[in-house]
Amino acid sequence: MRASALPALGSVWAFASLLGGAAGHGLLLKPPSRNARDGIMTPGGSMWFSQSCTIGCKECNISVAIGASMYGEPGTHGDLCPTDSSGNKTATVNDPEQLTWLAQGCFLPGTRTPAPCTESNKDTDWTRHHPWRKPGSAPMYDPCGVAGGSSSNNSNQAGGWGYATGYPQGFAGSKLPPAAGPKEVWTAGSTATVEWTTVANHGGGYQYSLCPASSELTEECFHRFPLEFASNKQTLRYHYLNDTGNQTEVEIDAVRISEGTVPGGSTWSKLMVPCGSFEDGHSRKTGGGNGYPPQFAPPSGCDEHCWGYQPCDIGFTHPSYEGWDDPHREPNKWVNHTGTPTAKEYPACANGKDGEGCCHTAAYIGITDEVKVPDVPAGDYVLRWRWDCEMTPQVWAGCGDITIRQGAPIRKGAQYV
Repeated sequence: MRASALPALGSVWAFASLLGGAAGHGLLLKPPSRNARDGIMTPGGSMWFSQSCTIGCKECNISVAIGASMYGEPGTHGDLCPTDSSGNKTATVNDPEQLTWLAQGCFLPGTRTPAPCTESNKDTDWTRHHPWRKPGSAPMYDPCGVAGGSSSNNSNQAGGWGYATGYPQGFAGSKLPPAAGPKEVWTAGSTATVEWTTVANHGGGYQYSLCPASSELTEECFHRFPLEFASNKQTLRYHYLNDTGNQTEVEIDAVRISEGTVPGGSTWSKLMVPCGSFEDGHSRKTGGGNGYPPQFAPPSGCDEHCWGYQPCDIGFTHPSYEGWDDPHREPNKWVNHTGTPTAKEYPACANGKDGEGCCHTAAYIGITDEVKVPDVPAGDYVLRWRWDCEMTPQVWAGCGDITIRQGAPIRKGAQYV
């Protein structure tokens, strides 16, 4: 893919935050997702996830809020099943190059103040039970996510707003019907393009996998067909809100991880777009974040508009948050309740400073990869995107539909082989 110049400051659109303590949010963009049929313009499209889930547990803890493992409850440091010893709770992602919460993953000695991990404080590593620390091993409520994060409102920071999706709280994403329209057609033995976006950046990384559409959509089924990435490159695509087709791309180096993953030997990819550190004096005016500096060095070509936590604070509600925290909220000024853009002028960036218009945000950055299409029988398949967070005990997921066909035979002379 071709890398092109990054957008000028005034050409990037700005977005506002959700209220209060926010959860990481993301959605599958390509192929079209059952969970977010209209992509980034889908109301509630980023509300499909599993909440309060840590590694080595048989199941997620439906009765605990995510705050119990963010910054670690004393004695647990984020383990949400301390009495369950059936699983391996040892983190396998420990290499600083693979971590995404480096700047604040530990505490200052003798305090509860987040700080970089060093030899003197590594025992306070409060993300070590979170999903990304052993990719694929944390349980989920449903392999395609559930509306609102769980069947109960187990966190006023993220759960309880399943209605934003148009489905009941806790509705299983695996029960969603396929998106309307023709399916993408992939050819066995070739490569295909996949894409997702993080709307609120909680670090970690992701994986793609397949399950035959004729099978029950279970975690075990998706474990049978994990997809391999075609290269160690990926593309960031700057999607503009006004949907004019004007977008910018930049190719970056990826970090792929295949050791200590679930299923064994499967390849996961680190989220290369860093979040901003949550430091006093660097959060947005409403609180909650896009601070400075980034948690780790952004990849070359990812400028100050690329990295960050969530949409910016200029009074705009991201469509995927539509309905957030208020079932009677008025429609967006720019997007109505159906997710359709109105004819009104879209908001433009201010001067790019934190809290003033287009502050650091990854909210409209599409993360694009090429994956290898396995040599499987021709037919219909469900592609699952799974994002294991590092900052929080949360797993985001989305499922889309594809058709795989066998490649055309290769003609050699008068023979087809």
